[in-house]
Amino acid sequence: MTRHKERQYRARSGMVLLALFAVVSLALLTAGCSSPAPRTSSDVSSTPVELDVSAASSLKRVLTDTAPAFEKEHNVKLVFNLGASGQLVKQIEGGAPADVFLSASPAAVTTLAAESLVTTSSGAMFAGNTLVILVPKGNPAGIHGPSDLAGATKLTTGDPAVAPHGQKAVEWLTNLGLWTGLSPNFVFAANATQTDDYIARGEVDAGIGFASDAAGRSDIEIAYTVPDGQIKPIRYEAAVVSATTHSDLAQAYIDYLNSSAAQNAFVSFGFTMAPGQ
Repeated sequence: MTRHKERQYRARSGMVLLALFAVVSLALLTAGCSSPAPRTSSDVSSTPVELDVSAASSLKRVLTDTAPAFEKEHNVKLVFNLGASGQLVKQIEGGAPADVFLSASPAAVTTLAAESLVTTSSGAMFAGNTLVILVPKGNPAGIHGPSDLAGATKLTTGDPAVAPHGQKAVEWLTNLGLWTGLSPNFVFAANATQTDDYIARGEVDAGIGFASDAAGRSDIEIAYTVPDGQIKPIRYEAAVVSATTHSDLAQAYIDYLNSSAAQNAFVSFGFTMAPGQ
């Protein structure tokens, strides 16, 4: 190849390389400046709605067990706020976020309804329970009935000011004529969960709570079941919170709690079925 042709060849090669460089640079620039694809309606609808549920702490295990089925069917994420029913009333009165209220006491729902904080038409009984004497595993203090409570060093139940199981304990012992003599021996718990913990750790000889507290547990036992008629029936009631922006979903959740599948779960966790089920 002559020097003249060699120079022509190199020139043409350089021009080709420059052209390729320009094409690649333009492609990269275009890719870098392009906007991300907008979210489609299907992307938005796939994001679960959060439904805030303020619920009595005695419901913790059964609500956790039954939540996945409802969440999957309605594309919802249930967020549980657990506590004594009276405490939850105060929170809702104070403006705490809540879509559904699940109370272990119909009186708590009545209180909020009177203040227009829950929708009265949404109220529904969804479960019942039984009052029992609970003891640590093995019943070391030998508590077998109400007559044995006088020999206990320390007893527990929920704070009657806020906890329905504590209110029922006082109702029962008062009806038996035992409350005045036994009340100095009681250590009040904030809610059902704390009551169970006091008993399970052996910090008390016995406690008074709900039958559902002992279902499926190996660290506490039922020593005595209060007979029907000695107290007014224990009923759990649900209501839609008036301030919710998800009223349809809130009502759907209440309806779900009364479904046959949910009711069977309640029974398996030591509750009784709702009236009419």
